[in-house]
Amino acid sequence: MKKAVILVGGGHAHVEVLRQLSLKPSNDFDIALFDPSPSVWYSGMLPGVIAGHYEPSEAKINLWALCQRARVRFFETPILTVNGDNHRIESGLGERHRFDLLSLDIGSVARPLPASPGAYVVSVKPIDALLTAITEFESVRSSALMVRVVGGGAAAVEVALALAWRWRESTRRRVSIVAATTLLDGFPPRVRRLALQACKRLGVSVLEKSPVRQIDPTRLRLENGNLVETQLTVLATGYAPASLLDKAVLSKSDNGSVAVDAQLRCLRYPTIFAAGDCADVAGLKLPKSGVYAVRQGPLLAANLLAAIHDQPLQNYQHNPHALNLISLGEQRAIAVRNGLSVAGGMVWRWKDSIDRKWMHKYALD
Repeated sequence: MKKAVILVGGGHAHVEVLRQLSLKPSNDFDIALFDPSPSVWYSGMLPGVIAGHYEPSEAKINLWALCQRARVRFFETPILTVNGDNHRIESGLGERHRFDLLSLDIGSVARPLPASPGAYVVSVKPIDALLTAITEFESVRSSALMVRVVGGGAAAVEVALALAWRWRESTRRRVSIVAATTLLDGFPPRVRRLALQACKRLGVSVLEKSPVRQIDPTRLRLENGNLVETQLTVLATGYAPASLLDKAVLSKSDNGSVAVDAQLRCLRYPTIFAAGDCADVAGLKLPKSGVYAVRQGPLLAANLLAAIHDQPLQNYQHNPHALNLISLGEQRAIAVRNGLSVAGGMVWRWKDSIDRKWMHKYALD
């Protein structure tokens, strides 16, 4: 009897799994992928989409077509529950499926904040709601708009500057960052200075050390008692697990992620794998970043195929000196590695080349 292999989510690592399967399609196992959308965004290019440097189609990967090429069945539906005890999942269609091997690559969501009824709040993850909100506000061209991006990390900086560049010719649309800590806390001081310079250049105001207590329809209530105006609030507040993990019967880390070993296997359930933002590798503190999901893709593909054929698995080799690239709205970016940083148009062109090369691997021409 063929082994049943289920992939849950179309994240960056699973996209690589599909590519690997397409290189050597096999009928030795029955494999299916479940995702609520037939296409997925590449996170590295999303700031460029918001800024207008890329068409949306340039930053989307056709999951359905990749599945067809890899001889993988595609189900356009979310997964509601995963149970490692009985090797079952339940889909949004109400169907239950048994698995011999399962892999999770479902990303994450932004950490929610208390919000009053009527508050217009969207998150940077998933991106579709943010793009819809931007389009809706742009359709009302005569109205003034204050957008508050809540968060102090790279995602907050990239989204705020991308919006500011997108609306650079408007005097009635303003963008502000509201950070609970200092901006880009944890990055080298020079990176923070470069980001603040970019914010000043594009007119993005920055409120640091200003945790948000409550989001109201027209204002943010800060922990220090201050009130700041808002019409659209964008959450770039750091990691929160996808809702599926709340109900899943799996090994979990303290933050709700799937706890996995060095081979990306769930600690209590070795027939279940996980990668990307939704996974925490034992003994490592990896940032929740697409950089690591991309790096884990080849290993996940190799280990899934090895597990199918009962062969030895490989260990994840963490690179603590991974390159970080931060977009600055216009066609400029910051590159950070080993505590050193550089910024400018050349860095953006470098980033653009890396992103396009990665996307080209999954093109269907």
